[in-house]
Amino acid sequence: MQGKILDFSIQTNSGIISGDDQKRYPFAGSEWKEQQLPKRGMSVDFDVNEQQQAVGVYAALASSSSSIISQFQEKAEEQYSAFDWFLKCMKNYLNFGGRARRKEFWFFMLFNMLGCFTALILDTLFGTEIIFYAIYILAMALPVLAVSIRRLHDIGKSGWWYLISLIPLLGMIVLIIWFTKEGETHANLYGQPSK
Repeated sequence: MQGKILDFSIQTNSGIISGDDQKRYPFAGSEWKEQQLPKRGMSVDFDVNEQQQAVGVYAALASSSSSIISQFQEKAEEQYSAFDWFLKCMKNYLNFGGRARRKEFWFFMLFNMLGCFTALILDTLFGTEIIFYAIYILAMALPVLAVSIRRLHDIGKSGWWYLISLIPLLGMIVLIIWFTKEGETHANLYGQPSK
């Protein structure tokens, strides 16, 4: 069956499809079979199970020239700049599911460190103790946690392993080793390979 995505929420990892039969079908994010995130208005192909839920949801093949053009406008990950990787993480700041490749994680961390240094410089210039730095750290806490958990998923580890960082020194050393490790090349519990 074919239809269009009416809505998709990263927070609940679920969405709704309006089928060509004018019925609405809910779907879970785990049923989405494409690399790019589902977006409102996207044409999709899907099947319906006994509970009237969409399963096996794929992006529909482009049939018009406008959809072909829009596909070319979206960059392939091979063409991403360092800042594009940072933006990708910021767009997925509440996405704790799925996988993040090393390039995505480390470029995000690079720009995060640059942001920390910028906040510290602003605090020094304005003589504001650590106001800018504290605001920046609070604003970036969830994106850092999300990309770290997705990075652990890429090497086949549960996101709960991030709590190992609570062990002084040793925990951070273990995490850095894991973060630099090559991701699994096959599908795992957390999704398809990120590259």
